Amino acid sequence: MSQHTPLRRRTWMLGSAALAAVLVAGFTAQTSSAAPPDDLRLWERALQQEVSADSAAKLSEEMSTYPGMVGTPGSARRAQYSMDKLTEWGLKPRMESYDVYSSSPKNISVTMTGPERRELEVKEPPFPWQENFDDVVVGYNAYSPPGDVTSDVVYANYGLPGDYAKLAEMGVDVRGKIVLVRYGQSFRGVKSKVAEEHGAAGVIIYSDPADDGFTKGPVYPDGPWRNADGIQRGSVQYIFQYPGDPLTPGEPSTPDAQRLDPSEAENMTTVPTTPISYGQAQHLLAALQGPVAPEEWQGGLDMQYRVGPGPTEVNLDLDIDYGQAPVNDVIVEIPGAKHPEQKVVLGAHFDSWTYGTKDDVAGWTTVMEAARAMSEMQKRGWQPDRTIVLAGWDGEEYGLLGSTEWVEQHRADLLDNAVVYLNMDGAGGGRNFSASSVPALDGVLTDIAKDVSDPEHGTLYRNWQQASGQQNPVPERLGSGSDYTAFLDHLGIASADFGTSTPSGEYHSAYDDLHMMREFLDPGYRYHEVSAAYAGTFALRMAGSAVAPMVYSDYATAVDGHLRDLDGKQAGRQVVDLSPAYAAAQEWKAAAKQLEGHARSATGDRAEAINEALIAQERALTRQEGLPGRDWFKHMIYAPGLYTGYAVQPLSAIDDAIAAGDAATAGKYRDLLVDSLREAADAARNAVE
Repeated sequence: MSQHTPLRRRTWMLGSAALAAVLVAGFTAQTSSAAPPDDLRLWERALQQEVSADSAAKLSEEMSTYPGMVGTPGSARRAQYSMDKLTEWGLKPRMESYDVYSSSPKNISVTMTGPERRELEVKEPPFPWQENFDDVVVGYNAYSPPGDVTSDVVYANYGLPGDYAKLAEMGVDVRGKIVLVRYGQSFRGVKSKVAEEHGAAGVIIYSDPADDGFTKGPVYPDGPWRNADGIQRGSVQYIFQYPGDPLTPGEPSTPDAQRLDPSEAENMTTVPTTPISYGQAQHLLAALQGPVAPEEWQGGLDMQYRVGPGPTEVNLDLDIDYGQAPVNDVIVEIPGAKHPEQKVVLGAHFDSWTYGTKDDVAGWTTVMEAARAMSEMQKRGWQPDRTIVLAGWDGEEYGLLGSTEWVEQHRADLLDNAVVYLNMDGAGGGRNFSASSVPALDGVLTDIAKDVSDPEHGTLYRNWQQASGQQNPVPERLGSGSDYTAFLDHLGIASADFGTSTPSGEYHSAYDDLHMMREFLDPGYRYHEVSAAYAGTFALRMAGSAVAPMVYSDYATAVDGHLRDLDGKQAGRQVVDLSPAYAAAQEWKAAAKQLEGHARSATGDRAEAINEALIAQERALTRQEGLPGRDWFKHMIYAPGLYTGYAVQPLSAIDDAIAAGDAATAGKYRDLLVDSLREAADAARNAVE
């Protein structure tokens, strides 16, 4: 997209009538009944013109010259910078703070003690352009317990349940051993969980070059892929159990909060876990003996991988402190003119493991740039019908801390009034578009992608087609791993997430920095501008449409598909009869279609009744009982899997019960699902009767 020019600045001086003429001249209205009205479309186009790659670059550069890990001065500095900029633009931000139980590394040591002694490096070397490098944290995993463990090493591939089953077939026992596993295929916390279940004494995680290193192409600083020194930090909190403060599940970490004893927290591992680079892991792998690893376990290092145990022996000495740490969210509201109580929430986290120029300074820059554009539009007379809330989350990297505590604190208001949440984790951090959402938002996400210009593809939708390899791309479904989790999984607020990415290997390393962004990921910050245009357009459309553009008949169709997938898994050995759920999904689909028919021409009180029904349908998909063994997760349709962590597992309670042959649990959660679907259908029907 083009940069600001004097001509474009003069356009704003023409006045609203002339502005409308300028914008309409190049605009062909959509024929879809879901197209926004002309006045809203004009403001959307105005916002798309206002966002600027130059402005986004300045924001990114200001926040990327120092690390921003939660609980450190860098994170506080980022929060204050954001507050100052938002205030400078004429907005009224506030900071909402929490005191969260958290870990902090004092000393991390990984020593190869056999068959030779070698102190392994636990932090990358700096490059000359990197400022404040002393403040970059060593490679460590948040919420690992401290520990001093010495044992033989066993290589366990990706550390998934199937990998341990394969080791057992090979006669390899991991009890009391330190398992060496590679990143990928699951959330790192799952790797700790499975190791714990199998009696391992410790876990070392490394990034294999076959996954994001030199086998993919040139490495940093000459290319975007992970070099031999790059360490992937990250949290091993069991976010699939519950995210947020481990000591206040379901309640905000306010000063008067009732806190668990740490020994009672169910979302922390008991196995000391730490990351290293593949340059260091190769010393451990090269010395391993024992059976040759299966072909699919062989990685990218120039050696034959064996599984051990031994003679490779390692001492893990993890000196990690635990205590309370500050988490500071930045919140700004743009009040709605007609329905100020209704809220459209957009958010991204600003904390990072190191510099975080991609993860997630890029996402927060996208939100900030959209906020700047909206502040300019306010000066020219724009105001949303519904309140737009723009949120900068702190502590996402440790376990979705800031967003979870905020949602738990504002539960009552959000349950009553939140229309939708849009998350931006990595938006702007590359050139390939992708999106995930609940099915009700598929249509609006697609429509906006067709409306937003793309500097390389014409439209963002064409970008999406190319990136996905699909002629008609559809958003993926939401699991966990980012800040939409509390909104969707805990409260039942319709949610979406989008990002832009370039294939790379900087993730959570000291090399997620400005050099990586400027040279390889988003040179010129063009896709920061595109992302801000997309996010801002979403905010305007959701906050300005008389009836929120949400299609729950699509949701019912998706549920029907998920049920068919489950039936496919129980072919020949039916654990549960899903026919009542099919019937309830069809009932919901019919009611939702009827509601959508009325929505096309609804105004006034009728439009408001329909909006209330749209909100109520997503809420109906939650049950107070929650999922088996993890009742913080209330959503009956979408949740992360217990052994995926990030990836979605639709209808997870029923799916797990079918896999275990547990007819009682499968039947219970089928009935809860039926209750949810019927409640959603009732909400749709009641709005048109």
